[in-house]
Amino acid sequence: MTSGDTAKPAGPVILLPPDLENLSGFEAALAAGWSPDPRRAGDQAYVRGELQRLRQDRSRFLDDLIADGRRRAGSGPPPLTIRLFWIWDGEFCGSISLRFRACNEELPPEVSGHVGYSVVPWKQRNGHATTALSLLLAVAAKEGLDRLTVLCNEGNDASRRVIERNGGELFMRGPHPSDRPDQIKLYF
Repeated sequence: MTSGDTAKPAGPVILLPPDLENLSGFEAALAAGWSPDPRRAGDQAYVRGELQRLRQDRSRFLDDLIADGRRRAGSGPPPLTIRLFWIWDGEFCGSISLRFRACNEELPPEVSGHVGYSVVPWKQRNGHATTALSLLLAVAAKEGLDRLTVLCNEGNDASRRVIERNGGELFMRGPHPSDRPDQIKLYF
């Protein structure tokens, strides 16, 4: 399928923890040029490198992808936890992650919000991101997170609509340390 085509959902949208059984869907998306990191979209060298790493050792790639999700920083603040999920409608649709510190809604300055997501181009405009964010908000609530900060690029109207449809309210506009200084972000 080309990036100009869209595919209708095969079934209800759910979040799946990454696993070897469904890794082939992630692999196919990489092979089609999709990047799990929206900031690396269009970076074919990065995508080819990820695809090569995956094909060299599938188990290790998956272990790296879903590693403990914690970065330890001595006796300082609690470690950052990253909960990664695949967006799934019967086939791979993209990924979404929740980034947080236990018992603390503050994030390190290099982390661009509590949520990050990317939907494969051929599944976009079908509500997958909106549903995935709604499902992730339920995960966040179970983790005890009452307020999340979600960012998108100023010109990303589709992402802005996803956030607003899930109750996001714009509270700030400006750059973020995790991105280029000239890249203006909307903070919800």
